[in-house]
Amino acid sequence: MLLLLAGCGQAGDEGANPAPTDAASSGETAPSDEASASGTDAEGDPSTPSPEEANTTITDSTGASIELPGNVERVACLTEICVDSLAELGLEPVAVVPDSIAFQPEFFGDQASSFIQIGGGFMEPSLEDIAKSQPDVVIGLIGTHDMLRDGLGNIAPLYIVEVKTYEDSISFLEMMGTWTGRESEAAAAKDKFLDKMNDYKQQTPNNRSALIMYGADVNFGIDTAGSLVGSLLSELTPYPWPAPVEDGGHQAGGMAYSLEKVLETDPDHIFIETFSFGPDSQPLSEQFAANPIWSKLKAVKNNQFTEVRTAIWANGRGTRSLGIVMDEAMSTLYPDTFKGSDQ
Repeated sequence: MLLLLAGCGQAGDEGANPAPTDAASSGETAPSDEASASGTDAEGDPSTPSPEEANTTITDSTGASIELPGNVERVACLTEICVDSLAELGLEPVAVVPDSIAFQPEFFGDQASSFIQIGGGFMEPSLEDIAKSQPDVVIGLIGTHDMLRDGLGNIAPLYIVEVKTYEDSISFLEMMGTWTGRESEAAAAKDKFLDKMNDYKQQTPNNRSALIMYGADVNFGIDTAGSLVGSLLSELTPYPWPAPVEDGGHQAGGMAYSLEKVLETDPDHIFIETFSFGPDSQPLSEQFAANPIWSKLKAVKNNQFTEVRTAIWANGRGTRSLGIVMDEAMSTLYPDTFKGSDQ
């Protein structure tokens, strides 16, 4: 979708160093206190770095190799799946973009006001602001932030992410859990997300068709069944919008559309993501009101269209955001079944 923020199609390197062996329990001779204090082992050789000290080399979604600390603690987020995954792990980003999902109530609450905000615009974020946050790693979006690698060279490694499916979202979460030593938190968040999705699959009446539209003006696009959120909804309710042939880069599964083509399928409910670029921006549904075709749509006649939170629906892409999307979509489509409560 327009200006979407983030995802990752690959998991990180799983070849992290094993935890040090307890010498007493293994029957080996432990190094003397004197040797430990001097930084050498019992035979006078330099000590092997602990997992926290040893760096890890990983490959990002562009194929670039980057080196991370053995235990990542400070993460700057240029893309929202980074924010989402940190929230799932019980961690905070050190820097975020303005209007980030970090400021949505389901994420960090009042604490978000303390995060450094990265100015300069989404396409060209301020390197100075990123440097202020002193990150261990910067997470950027494929097709958008790739060219920042050289500029960030003296600040922090840049990991470029791409996400096309909810399985990719889970993989990125697990990778972040490995980087930060939060594997158990990642596993718990994964299980919660998959349990929620399975509950909806089992309970859904599955008899109302849906569409997700997005845009900043009447030149809009739709999320097809090949998009991240479109593919998720297609598992829970009829979603009759086939994926395009081209993958759309970081907005995989999105495509330009027309109201005439929407009317041909005439969905039962329309979810609308309005991209606003100023305080006077009108919701997309209000902009469509002057178009006579808009009023012919069944969803409009029956007042079955919803302006959703674009930051979460369009940009979040992580397991927490996708869980919110499922809750909001299913309680809207099937209020008698789900009664508006989180599953």
